Amino acid sequence: MYGKTLILTAALFASGCATGYQVDGFTGGQEPTWRGTDILSVSSSGNAYTSSKKLKRMTLLRAAESAIEANYRYFIEIDSANTGSTSTQYLPTTTNTTYTVSSPTPYSTSLSSTSYTSGGPTTVYKPGVDKVYRMFETLPEDARPGQFYDAYEIYNEYGRKWVKNFTPKTPPAGS
Repeated sequence: MYGKTLILTAALFASGCATGYQVDGFTGGQEPTWRGTDILSVSSSGNAYTSSKKLKRMTLLRAAESAIEANYRYFIEIDSANTGSTSTQYLPTTTNTTYTVSSPTPYSTSLSSTSYTSGGPTTVYKPGVDKVYRMFETLPEDARPGQFYDAYEIYNEYGRKWVKNFTPKTPPAGS
C-alpha cells in the first residue's frame, strides 16, 4: 500500500509541473533527430501546464543547441506539424467537513460545516509540435532579413531561462 501511495504522489507531483527544457521524458520534452548531415527534426511535447508559446521557444532552443553542437550557425524551418492533443479528464467530487468544538463545560456545543466540490469532466490540451530545420554554416547570399535563425542568438536568449549551468556561447571568429 505504501508503494502505491508513493507512486501516486510522485505522479501527481510531476503532473502539476509544466514541461521543462529536457529531452523527452515523463512530462514531455524536446527530442532532436538528425535526418541527414544538415537536416534536423525536433519533436516537442508538453503537458497541460505548458503553453504552446513556451513549447515553441523550447523547440527553437533545442534546434539552436543541436546546430551549435554540429558546427552550424544558421537554420531555417522547412516543415512543421502540430501534434498537440486534447483529452477529457474526470475530476472527483470532494467533500470537506470542518468541526469546531468549544471548551469542555457542561454546556459545550459542537458545530460543523460541510462543503462540496463538484467533480466532472474537464478538457485538457497538451501542446505538441514537430519541426524540421535545414542547417547552414554561413548565411546564404539570397537570405532575406528574418528568414533565418541565428543559433547563437537563440541559444543565448532562451538558454538563460532553461539550460542548467548556462554559459553563453559565442560564434567562432570569421563566421
